[in-house]
Amino acid sequence: MYLYSFSSLAWQDGVFSAPTLDPKFKSGDLIKNDEGYFLVLGEEISFPELYHNLYPNTQDFILVEQALLSRWTMALLHRMVYQRFSSYKVVSKLFLDKDILSLLQKRPSKLSSKKQKSEIILGKHQISTDSSQILVVAPDLWTLNNALLSSQNVLLLTNQDTQSKKNTNRRAIKSGKSQIILTTAAEIFQDFSHLTHVYMLEPQKRYYASQQEPRYKVQSVLEKMAELTGAKFSIINSEDLAV
Repeated sequence: MYLYSFSSLAWQDGVFSAPTLDPKFKSGDLIKNDEGYFLVLGEEISFPELYHNLYPNTQDFILVEQALLSRWTMALLHRMVYQRFSSYKVVSKLFLDKDILSLLQKRPSKLSSKKQKSEIILGKHQISTDSSQILVVAPDLWTLNNALLSSQNVLLLTNQDTQSKKNTNRRAIKSGKSQIILTTAAEIFQDFSHLTHVYMLEPQKRYYASQQEPRYKVQSVLEKMAELTGAKFSIINSEDLAV
């Protein structure tokens, strides 16, 4: 079993081998001890030959949150490390706030079982749901604002949001509270609870190319995300956004 440490003092990418970890802890769980918080990476990781640091004492760990990241999200995280030849320290920042306490403080209160219908009209497309989650990804806010004719009960994510708001949004998405999620490319790394459809607007635009480590193609990530969650992937081109 392998662990990722959220401590800034952790060495070698923050990844430790923990063969004696209690088997009740599973991949995606958040655990802690006196030294800080750890994400359970699972029994298999990318580039295991790089990580030889054994965690000395695994007997005092307690569970903080079961499945902080779901199985499919953990699979995507490992894949991002492997395919982009990156590190867990870099890739984990796409999915989680480094200040894990801030994220924990945003745990949602008990949700009502009744969900409101979410709906948008996007150019020639009318998209709605009252149960599952739909992700709509735009290259930039300008494109999204010009294509969006109307919206009801939707969640908008942008890289201009404060970290506190981003953590609140992450919790709303993971809990299933938000059904239709509109976002720019930088905020696609969410832990969806029931994703059924991914829409990508105008894939030819240059804003979809990541210029920072880890570099990745947004369309490839979205296609893999759809594959892992069983969601449908669709492209909406410029002509379909014109009214």
